[in-house]
Amino acid sequence: MATKSKSDYAFLGSIVALIIAALSIGYCFSHIIDLVGNGVERSSRAVAYLARLMKGSV
Repeated sequence: MATKSKSDYAFLGSIVALIIAALSIGYCFSHIIDLVGNGVERSSRAVAYLARLMKGSV
């Protein structure tokens, strides 16, 4: 049993929303990659510092 949307524009609206979301992700992708890279770098530095603290060399 198939159901039909009460609004004929609902499908079109959802397609437009998906296109806007894809464009915004594409626009911000380089910034997202930079944030992830900085996070990984900071995390590895924090782990190295913690390891030195545990060894007592700091």
